[in-house]
This record gives sequence, C-alpha cells and structure tokens, in this order.
Amino acid sequence: MRVYSLLLAISLLWGFVASDTVISGRQDDAVPVETLSLDELYDLAVAEGGQLVVRAGGDEKNQQASTVQAFQERFPKINITLTVDLSKYHDSVIDRTLNLTGSAGTDVAHLQTLHDFIRWKEEGRLLSYKPAGWDQIPDNIKDAADATFLGIVFLFFTNNFATAKTNVSEAPTEFLDYLDPKWKGKIVSTYPNDDDAVLFEFFKIQQTHGWDAIFSFIAQDVLWVRGTATPTTIILDNNNDRTVTFTTENAFTNGSSGVFQQLPKSDFSGSIIWAQRAAIFKTAEHPHAAKLYLNWFISKEHQASLGGWSVRNDVPQQAGLKPLSELSGFDPAAFEPFMIDRNLVERFRFQFEQLIGTAQGLSPLDDDI
Repeated sequence: MRVYSLLLAISLLWGFVASDTVISGRQDDAVPVETLSLDELYDLAVAEGGQLVVRAGGDEKNQQASTVQAFQERFPKINITLTVDLSKYHDSVIDRTLNLTGSAGTDVAHLQTLHDFIRWKEEGRLLSYKPAGWDQIPDNIKDAADATFLGIVFLFFTNNFATAKTNVSEAPTEFLDYLDPKWKGKIVSTYPNDDDAVLFEFFKIQQTHGWDAIFSFIAQDVLWVRGTATPTTIILDNNNDRTVTFTTENAFTNGSSGVFQQLPKSDFSGSIIWAQRAAIFKTAEHPHAAKLYLNWFISKEHQASLGGWSVRNDVPQQAGLKPLSELSGFDPAAFEPFMIDRNLVERFRFQFEQLIGTAQGLSPLDDDI
C-alpha cells in the first residue's frame, strides 16, 4: 500500500503544482515557435560575436565533453565555454552573480534543480522562448504556460554491474535483490544526502519497502561516494570487490564499456528518470548563440544521438528499450513534486544523513576518481 500511496500523493501534488505554478495550462501562443533554421541562427550567433556561455549540471569535469565537441563540429565559428558543476552549486553562483551584478553571468543553464527555474521565472529572470521542436516536448517537462524553460535530456539511474565480476543472471535487478548477503561489501552508492536525484531513489525505496529495508541496505557494507559517475569508475576497477550500483547511468552500452545496465523487472523503487531543464536568461550577453544552442540540443538529429529515451515525442527510444509509456514505474514527472517540496527534501536528507553521516571527500569534480 505504501507505493500506491506514494504514487497517489505524487500525482495529486504534481497536478496541484502544475496547474497553479508553471508547468501545465494553456499554451502561451504569444510566444512563437522558432522558425529560423540552425544555419540561420548560426549566422546570427556569429554576427553577435561568436561566443556562448553555458552552465551545465553534472559531477565530472569532462561530462559534457561530447556535447562541446558535437556543437563545435557543427558550428565551428562559435566559441562555447561550458562549465560543469553540481546543479546546487551552479544555482548558487548564478544567484550570487545576479545579486552582485544584475546579470546571471551565463547565457544558458541546464540543471537538475527544477525549483530554481520556477523561482527564476517568478523573479522575471528567464527569457520566454520556444525553440523549434517545442511542440514535440511533453507539457509535463516544460513551462507550457510561458515557455521560460524546457527539458532537453532525460537522465536516469538504474541497475548497473561490472561484467568482469558478475553476469546478467546473477546481478540484482530489483532493490530487494541488493539485500542478499552475497552482495555485502560489493555495493557502491552515491551519498543520497549529496544529490537530490539519488535522495529521491531512496525516498521511493523507503516509501515502498519501509525503513527496515533501508537499515538492511546500509548494513550491506555499502561504499558511499560523492558523484553519480564515481560508482561506475569504482566497479570497473578490478582491484576491488565492488561490483554493483543503482545510482549511476551508463546509457545502456550493455557490456561494451565493461558495465551492463538493466532496468528492473517490476520494482522501480530503486530507479529514477527525470528531464534536465534548460533556460536562457534575460541578461544573456549572447542571446542568438543561446537560441542556437537550445535549438540544436533538442533537434531530432542531436536527440537521436543521445541514446536512452528522447525528450521529443517524435524521436524513438534506443533500440531494445520499451517506450516510457509502457514503463509505469519509470515516470519522468515523478521526481518533480519531490524537488519542488524543499521541506520534504530537507527532512528526508537529514533523516538519511543521521544514518550514514555527512558526505565525505572532495568534490567529485576534483577527486580524480
């Protein structure tokens, strides 16, 4: 009954937030969908100086290297400066810069922290803009009312294992599988009190299976780490016994990278998918380049190259995956009401922190792991 109560609460809360805040409602037809081609936008971006500044949420310095490379190959006359950091630190820098200078200090931001986009919209900080393909983005991952932000990529965490250490038939697929004694000392997890997406995974686990399941998981001698890319690095290291994790993403490369990623068969409490939101700030020094970036990022060509599931309705999911509409426990909208309810987030964060302690170690961007 816990899981049904959770889903019901999420649905009701999300409906309330959506209708009364920013997500749903009548489309604002006063904001036209972009009609210029990428090449035309490119010419305008070059004419305004050929510069672009982007802040992107992530937890490894090179996490957006492929994005920068693909953008520069397509638009070689644009110098893109893209900074990766934890979303919670990006928003702090942006807020401080706005306070000190009146400018956001960046043209575009794409981050995990949906609640910040809602607040920035309410403060009048964001540009209303609909890139080409806007109508193919589901309403529940964009500001359908005023077009100030939209989801540009789905990120997801689920079951991963090192292929050199175990196999598909043995590896855990449901959360309760991780409680098997054979996985004691072999699990890696990102600190949930250091990342809200991971925190939501454990919130779903607690709501579905209760605190006893959380206590049993902690008793499995879990290696807690900072950053959601770090678990992959650790399980790939053949010099240790750490083998499995559900707090990382490997884009279903499924063996070619030494890591196999698989969805649960039925219990999605230990998995999460959400859309990273993006917006252009009104103070953007390079507005044409910012528009070019958003149009390129959600273009069918670029979306098809990302793997997994696309935020566009007209781009099919990666081969071998079911559509999200057929995965009822893998709902991109479920994370949003949790993120918006900051009181709930902080209460659960500290409940968990009391059990496992504060996040230890350097920033995942600086720890060389």
